[in-house]
Amino acid sequence: MKERLQVEIFGHRYTLTGESNDADYVRSLAAYVDQKMKEVARQTQGMPQSKLAILAAINITHEFFQAKNHQKERETFLDGKTRDLIESIEDQFEDFKLE
Repeated sequence: MKERLQVEIFGHRYTLTGESNDADYVRSLAAYVDQKMKEVARQTQGMPQSKLAILAAINITHEFFQAKNHQKERETFLDGKTRDLIESIEDQFEDFKLE
């Protein structure tokens, strides 16, 4: 069931619509965006709010891309380790072939 949820981001209230079981998740997303906007505001005094929002979005996107790249590197590493283990097991079984 869809639920309307009020959140506050950088001093403004927004109504978001989502599944009722996602309310805590949506609140945490809004809190994260609020935090990022406040961080940018501390670093750039007097900047218009629309520009703060864009810079916060760029920072969040940067974090997302870094996490995505880290995940891809980890998957590549694990794939290599998995191949190494499979080869090692196959080599072990070759030594025990029945004749």
